[in-house]
Amino acid sequence: MGGYHSISVRLFFVFLTAWLLWLPVAASVDAAEGSQGLLWEIGKPGVPSSYLFGTIHSEDPEVLELAQPVRMAWSGSSNVVLEVVLDTDALAHTSSAMLMMDGRLLSDILGESLFRQTAQAMQTRGIPEVVLERMKPWAVATSLSMPPTGTGMMLDRVLYEQAQEDGKPVHGLETVQEQLEIFEGMPVDDQVALLRDAVEQFTGIAALHAELLDAYKQRDLAAMLAINTAALDAGDQRLADDFQRRLVTDRNRRMAERVQPYLSEGRAFVAVGALHLPGKQGLLNLLEQQGYTVTAVY
Repeated sequence: MGGYHSISVRLFFVFLTAWLLWLPVAASVDAAEGSQGLLWEIGKPGVPSSYLFGTIHSEDPEVLELAQPVRMAWSGSSNVVLEVVLDTDALAHTSSAMLMMDGRLLSDILGESLFRQTAQAMQTRGIPEVVLERMKPWAVATSLSMPPTGTGMMLDRVLYEQAQEDGKPVHGLETVQEQLEIFEGMPVDDQVALLRDAVEQFTGIAALHAELLDAYKQRDLAAMLAINTAALDAGDQRLADDFQRRLVTDRNRRMAERVQPYLSEGRAFVAVGALHLPGKQGLLNLLEQQGYTVTAVY
């Protein structure tokens, strides 16, 4: 059981790592609409300012070492608001959701040829074939769409644990169930198509992630979107368009609505994936439309 549990934990963090970047998503972006900067002050007259911070699911030491403006915004916050609360219940639920419990085998769903290619790629992620056979196609696709992780301590997780250590209340804008439904609600054929794309593009994943990470370190949201848009052209356009709506647009609207109570109270530190920030449908623009002043800090 210990070995299986450790694999489940690893799968959970692979899922978190791949959450926003596992499938390239298109989004319109304008240079004047939040294309530069990771930390933004969100203000409204009569209310203490809050801060919106764009994250990336990375364990790179430069990413985890928060810049001084980010640390100052953090220290002055009363509440921490993340996309989802990364507690043990979330871990357990996500780990089990990634596996098929109805007796089906992935090899039967994929066919021998695609399964063999998939198994070879998954060996680089430390996932043995006996576990792979029980994984859902979407879970495999996410696992293959990011470079292998070491510690599993991504920026999102570090922020959660730091909030726990500092005694700051942590709130989630979404539930794990809502996030998983984006994948769980997909027809199996679409899941297989995503997995096939991930296998076919597998050799370029590390380079793509390196480009995204470099753009993130430069705080260049426009460049991150451009990289994703270029990668998008190599995939299934119908699936990509559907995921643009499911993964970004719909979730941005939901998060913009649910963050309101924390912004109304003030002194909130809100952290979401950086690619949720820019563009006409991005959080920065949506918050401006709701009457907030949005100012780049860092």
